Amino acid sequence: MENREQARDKTLITDPKKINAAHENVQLIEWEDFDNELARLWSLTSALKEANEKKQSLQEKLQSLIQVKNESLNKLNELEEMRERLEARKVVMANMSTHCKVATEGAKKQEEMLSTEVRSLLVAGTSLSVARK
Repeated sequence: MENREQARDKTLITDPKKINAAHENVQLIEWEDFDNELARLWSLTSALKEANEKKQSLQEKLQSLIQVKNESLNKLNELEEMRERLEARKVVMANMSTHCKVATEGAKKQEEMLSTEVRSLLVAGTSLSVARK
């Protein structure tokens, strides 16, 4: 930052409008007030430097906090995606469970039906066997 200020101070102003504006900002100081004005300017310069240092420090802290917040948001997004995938898997598992129950019930009904048919075939076979004798 000092380099820009030094460069600005060393820049030659050739534009008449800028020269007039620079003259309008000139303040004449009486020799008796010079020490007081110099001390005031020195104090203001020190205060400005402190403020700039504090600003820089706060910017660094803020940048760090922003980075932490971004990382936190990324982690939250990842967790949300994981939750969504988990919910999708739960739905798939529930559907598979329902299909398994339906298939199990169908198999039991078919087993009962086949068991009844086997019994009736046994009875018919026994009847035929008795009738042959």
